[in-house]
Amino acid sequence: MIRLVFLGPPGVGKGTHAGLLAKSLKITHYSTGDIFREILKESSPLSEKLDKYVNSGKLVPDEIVFETVREVLSNEENENGWLLDGYPRNKNQAELLDNFLLSRDEELDYAVYLYASTEVLVKRLTNRRVCSDCGAIYNLVNNPPGKKGICDKCGGILIQREDDKSETIKKRISIFEREFEPLKEYYDDAGILVKISAEGDLERIAGRIKEGLKIG
Repeated sequence: MIRLVFLGPPGVGKGTHAGLLAKSLKITHYSTGDIFREILKESSPLSEKLDKYVNSGKLVPDEIVFETVREVLSNEENENGWLLDGYPRNKNQAELLDNFLLSRDEELDYAVYLYASTEVLVKRLTNRRVCSDCGAIYNLVNNPPGKKGICDKCGGILIQREDDKSETIKKRISIFEREFEPLKEYYDDAGILVKISAEGDLERIAGRIKEGLKIG
């Protein structure tokens, strides 16, 4: 049983590497976006609360984000472990997660922090394209679709998000760095922070992650 969180700035490849590692370890991979989409498919008090924020473009409060995370982490399918990608985003969320795990006599094994230079992140994100239908992510440089502008998975149209343009990206990275510092210190103090350079090709980065986690 292994419990992991993947952290890092926009464009660092959290989703890609979380997915690869989860598949390798045969554990469940969750991203907050996927969790939100699954909860919103349901008709429940939680989905109603979440819907008010997501569909109006407002920031979802920590407590509601945590409710959604707690619900999926309670699933029986997580018997081998799980990997959270992009959560927690701040120290308060980390404390909520730890308290939940403590109530179940469990604990987080590692917080994996992927990092890269601003130059690398900007280059990756300006080349990122997202499927307008299923949300699949591509990169025009190192992970292009088979057919230009078309999603390999569902045939949807690929778009560039407004927040994937150069100046917006630099602002997002700056905000992330400022807000992330207390969270990084929190996990560092707990002795479970693993720092991994996310520069280079996919195989090399994946190898660093496994090495950092002492996984063969």
